[in-house]
Amino acid sequence: MNFIIKICVAAMFLTAWTTPVVARSEAARKPAGCELAEFHELDFWVGNWRVVTPDKALSANVTVAPILKGCALAEDWMAVHGNNGRGVSTYNVATHRWEYFWVAANGYTSFWTGQLAGNAMRFEAAQPSPGAASLRRWNLTRLPDGRIKEEAFFSRDGGKTWPAQYTLYWERIRSGGKQ
Repeated sequence: MNFIIKICVAAMFLTAWTTPVVARSEAARKPAGCELAEFHELDFWVGNWRVVTPDKALSANVTVAPILKGCALAEDWMAVHGNNGRGVSTYNVATHRWEYFWVAANGYTSFWTGQLAGNAMRFEAAQPSPGAASLRRWNLTRLPDGRIKEEAFFSRDGGKTWPAQYTLYWERIRSGGKQ
């Protein structure tokens, strides 16, 4: 009987000791929440794009692609007149907001947070600038024809006024290089 008690105690000890290890290994195999619908709110931005001004002048060629098993999007901006850049965006489950980090070839960086509002992703940033602090807004709006309208605004008066900074249109490049 003493032998059976020792086996039961050993089995209980082994179970208690290995359960956290098994739970940790199962958790490591599961995605870290990137399967949530929020991680796909910006999927309309994924693709190869020709970015033009309102008068149709080419501004950049851009690729936006999912990375890190769909947990983030990487933007590769190839500007026509120099100043290429890269951006990374992801949904932050802790803050329930999108985050976007941009760095340009001239060393300029910016950090934005945003949310989906209808058919537009709306980002905001506090952007210090020489001589004055500036608030910025940046919108990516899905248009019915499949294009994206990008708009940027700034405020140097604490958000009382929001003059337009620029407007661009993203035209999807289909396979074979056609729009």
